[in-house]
Amino acid sequence: MTFRELINEVLLRLREDTITLDWSGNINDSLTVTPYQKVVASLVNDSKRGVEIYHDWLVLRETVSVATVSGTDTYNLNSGQEIKVIDVINQDTGIRLSQVSREVMNTLKYPTNSTGEPRYYAFNGADSDNNLKIQVEPVPVDAQTLSFDIIKYQDTLKTAASVIKVPQQPVLLGAWSRAISERGEDGGTQMTITAKETLESLNQAILVDSGNTQYESDWYVR
Repeated sequence: MTFRELINEVLLRLREDTITLDWSGNINDSLTVTPYQKVVASLVNDSKRGVEIYHDWLVLRETVSVATVSGTDTYNLNSGQEIKVIDVINQDTGIRLSQVSREVMNTLKYPTNSTGEPRYYAFNGADSDNNLKIQVEPVPVDAQTLSFDIIKYQDTLKTAASVIKVPQQPVLLGAWSRAISERGEDGGTQMTITAKETLESLNQAILVDSGNTQYESDWYVR
């Protein structure tokens, strides 16, 4: 479902005029979209983010490869700042890296920084574009590839044709519920019904998605 379709589904439930044509560029800069329609658009994005952080959705998963350089211990993930790391593995050796705190990383690093194959990583700030950086330990001595399996939240929806990644129904119902509250009608029966439907829809979507990841709780010996 596109951004415009999502907004219109909420507007229909609110008995408001829908957006008949796609706008150009960012919705907030559009002169053809009414102020209230832009409010609903913001509520759709709020609902989307709420759904995204509720579960490790398969559709939000991707792999970021980091090429190590001898003598360099800090690398840029180039994936923004709103990510969650699921797994890190050295493609060349099959060794998994464990995440540690800054305190542990400093203990490993000082007073003498060891070198060799990286075994640990920790987040180490961000660059000027807000891409998170990671620091590894020991300091690499070879050119190898580290694979970071991450959850990366979708950017804020702005264009009419943007397609939502996470399940659309809980996002739609969540935006509708927020719109009712924004109108000051949060004490009525309709608010109670939409809130319940939102939660039920979200739980159902998670149940379906989790059915494809149930193996993640299994243990294997090789």
